[in-house]
Amino acid sequence: MPPPFLNGPGRRARIGIVMPSVNTVMEPWASGVVPEGVSVHFSRMFIPADTTAETLIEMDRTEGKSAVRQLSSIFPHVIAYGCTASSIVQGLAYDAHLRAEIAEGYDVPATTAAHAILSGLKAVGASRISIVSPYPAKVDEAEHDYFTSAGFDVRGGAFLGISDGFRLAEPEPETLFDLGKRGCDPTADALVMSCLNTRSHTVIAPLEEALGKPVITSTQSTLWQALRLAGIADRISGFGRLLEQH
Repeated sequence: MPPPFLNGPGRRARIGIVMPSVNTVMEPWASGVVPEGVSVHFSRMFIPADTTAETLIEMDRTEGKSAVRQLSSIFPHVIAYGCTASSIVQGLAYDAHLRAEIAEGYDVPATTAAHAILSGLKAVGASRISIVSPYPAKVDEAEHDYFTSAGFDVRGGAFLGISDGFRLAEPEPETLFDLGKRGCDPTADALVMSCLNTRSHTVIAPLEEALGKPVITSTQSTLWQALRLAGIADRISGFGRLLEQH
């Protein structure tokens, strides 16, 4: 268990998040919106620019354990493995093993971005989903397979085809909003927008208003589940029903 809370920014909880080195989105956003008294701490895993199954798997094998170990030295109250695509291309069993390995190895609650999305979808009562992402075609295809294997009825989607991991953060809110509207099937219960290096947080609220249904993103759901696992129940407004109501 973590040592006593420090009398500082993380006096209520310290959130640890591991992420690929190319990510420029999650750290500034999460640090800026967490409730008072909660601090967010990051470690990074080097990954080449090209987003493929091979580079994601290599990142996990060569960088993942070291990054988690670095975070463990601050005695976080939760550790989140912040790479949706690495779980997607390696499957549900890999994701479950990764979460268990972190939790058991460091005696701390653990989640992954992909698991956080699944948990968020269950929280809002969604079983039929549409999926949109900035990913290239092969990762998008693996993503549909992942959510289908998790028991969800995947009804359509859309992707941007960006293979450069750094440039996943490039699409403007207008582009992401259009992507969400274009990719969401009318019969879906919820829309999933994946990737923690995409500025999905900027369009959650307007998409929910336009679509009339919950929008679950990698960024939003990872922060939501990390907070809840750390015992922080505060609601955060402006980033969709998940953070506001659950």
